Amino acid sequence: MIVADGGSTDATVEVAERFGARVIPNPNRLAEFGVKEGILAARGDFVVVFAADNELVGADWLDRTARCFEADAEVAAVFGRLVSGADDAPLNKYIELIQSEPLNWFLNRNLEHYLARGKARPDSGLEFEVEPDRPLVWGANGLALRTEWVRPIWSRAGYVADVDAFHSLVVSGRRRVVYYPGPYCYHHQVVGLSDLRRKWLRNSRQHLFGQAAERDLAWVTGPGFRRRALLFGLYSLLPPVSAADALRRGLRDRSPYWAYHPAACFLQALTYAEALARDPAGRRFLLETIVRR
Repeated sequence: MIVADGGSTDATVEVAERFGARVIPNPNRLAEFGVKEGILAARGDFVVVFAADNELVGADWLDRTARCFEADAEVAAVFGRLVSGADDAPLNKYIELIQSEPLNWFLNRNLEHYLARGKARPDSGLEFEVEPDRPLVWGANGLALRTEWVRPIWSRAGYVADVDAFHSLVVSGRRRVVYYPGPYCYHHQVVGLSDLRRKWLRNSRQHLFGQAAERDLAWVTGPGFRRRALLFGLYSLLPPVSAADALRRGLRDRSPYWAYHPAACFLQALTYAEALARDPAGRRFLLETIVRR
């Protein structure tokens, strides 16, 4: 196991080393740079991008993931459904329903397309090939990747986002993946809406606007994305619309956690609008996205 330490001041290094981890420095501190340093230092056949708020599901998680790569030399990545823990706050149960955040959930439903066409595996996984023009938002949270194929992607200078790297893998022709529809990884993400707001502000400034010049965002900023992003603004800023949709989905799924949906959508739309308006890099990103052909 590799731990990229971004200047921790507690006992992180000592604890990691006590459990046999190889600790390497991450002077840039951002988690994405830590992932990069870890992958470049990795010696195994596959790597797993694992965040601080993740927890493995089952004692055989690593063995099951390794078997996917060993059984099929063409499998490039393994991922699965994120779940909340029994002690997680109710808001986290809503995040489990949409498997992401409201904006990503609204913009990208391509996984539904692939799951309907996937080939069933004996281990309850589904195998399919990802099309470059029908991307998936896959990154972190237990995403396992074949090391040999992704190391050149993370060897690029500067910032490399895990979601961009996965898409680069697909574009390079490494398209076969395995997805587990059952519980795959615990994602202990948030306690309240204020946590979501802080996360969205941080992500917009540190990972989107602040790194836009180094990122290849063409896969998410095409015409379809811009159209659906506009629709998300209307959907989110008109609570009766998102509330009616949440009621329909809550009745369908028999889940009360859809009640969080209108507030989460509204909050995310306002948070991103604030970040776009206040940050010069955000205004520049918005302008470039609008005029991009």
